[in-house]
Amino acid sequence: MAHTMEPGTSVEIGGLKARPDLNGKRASIVQYASDRERYQVKVVEGGEELYLKPVNVKPAPAASASAAAANATTPPSATAAGDAPSETADLAPETEVTVSGLKSRPELNGKRGRVVRYVPDRERYHVVVTETKEETYLKRANIEVLTTGPPAEPETAKVSETETLDDDAVAKAAIARESIEAAAAAAAAAPAPPIEEIKDSETLLREFFADVSDATRDAEVERILSCFKLNPYEHLALRFDAKEDDIRRAFRKVSLLVHPDKCTHEKAKAAFDAIGQAQQLLGTPEVKRELDFNLERARDAVVKNWRKNTRNDVVLRVRFSGNREAQLAAFLASDEFHELWKLEARKMIVDVEWRRRKLTLRIKAEEERVEKEEKEEAQERKRKSKAQKEWDNEKAREGRVGGWRDFMGAQKKGGKKQKVVGAFKGPKLKKEERSKEEKEEFHGLDRNGKRVLRPDEVSKAW
Repeated sequence: MAHTMEPGTSVEIGGLKARPDLNGKRASIVQYASDRERYQVKVVEGGEELYLKPVNVKPAPAASASAAAANATTPPSATAAGDAPSETADLAPETEVTVSGLKSRPELNGKRGRVVRYVPDRERYHVVVTETKEETYLKRANIEVLTTGPPAEPETAKVSETETLDDDAVAKAAIARESIEAAAAAAAAAPAPPIEEIKDSETLLREFFADVSDATRDAEVERILSCFKLNPYEHLALRFDAKEDDIRRAFRKVSLLVHPDKCTHEKAKAAFDAIGQAQQLLGTPEVKRELDFNLERARDAVVKNWRKNTRNDVVLRVRFSGNREAQLAAFLASDEFHELWKLEARKMIVDVEWRRRKLTLRIKAEEERVEKEEKEEAQERKRKSKAQKEWDNEKAREGRVGGWRDFMGAQKKGGKKQKVVGAFKGPKLKKEERSKEEKEEFHGLDRNGKRVLRPDEVSKAW
């Protein structure tokens, strides 16, 4: 489809259903995008650029067309004058200004700067300080235009319009002029803004958390109290590889949310104490070193398991062209890895803590046993010492010696022995008595009924 409107043509928008607020507004043709079959137009009011179909743009009335033609034939000096805003309206880019009226940043007052552009959505000027190259956004009341005369144009630069500007330049100049005039009119109609106060990051953070709802604060308290108690990183909602600066910033952020003076939750003080203890633990080198060691073990376990599961993954191999290092880097940067790391770290920390507590109980039981044995030995030594002292006592020794002397004296005097109740009494021995025949030296009969000879008789017979 051939297009008939040239760049710079003033048109009127109409027939839009998705953006009915633009219907009836003036715009200028920037160019025709043949690949999209649409006109690129720039709205005069607001400077918004759109791509519209030819049926949604039509040439502006004759008065506007003649005005555009007059603007197109304006010499360069007149165009430059039209681009420059009035003193009470907008400022053109590259305008030299002076900063003034700042309260929170008084060190910038009196310094020179350069206008980069005007930001309509923020209603501020983007200014670069000349001395420090610092970029900031200031209101119109905080900048003053330097009253210096324009530089003299060289003779070689004074050429005719036909030699310096082509049709595209004229169209862009017309669009810029209309945008500046619309911004100037809006700035003139708006009330005078108060002097802006530049605030530091701490003040901005406090103002942000002042607007946080009670529901958000209560949810943060519940999260802190329900998280894993043995890992301080989870109290502060930090990644396990966070640096010291990240730890301080996270503590500052969470403490402003759950501070008992600002949070109405009944357990806000407990949550605040918990994050304070977490920061203190992470600030202790010994505790942090041991915790990081266990976290590193958990990380290695997760990576090892990932390598095993993705060894034959064709999708990852095609996506990263077989580069395992790139696959690992993408996995380590993902939220999935951190969640798996968190779960594995919990297992390892719980296991270490369980072993430590069991060892503590065993050591305590052993100490109690040793203490009990020492007490029993001390009592035994005390008893023996007391018995030895009683044995060595002079009176007890005299009593023992006197009792033995009396006993021996009674035995010598032949006194009657005292009966001892329960004493052992052995049987009396009875002598063997021979019969009358044996006394007559009769030894009896043998099997044949003959008399048995005596030994002396036998010797005599031989």
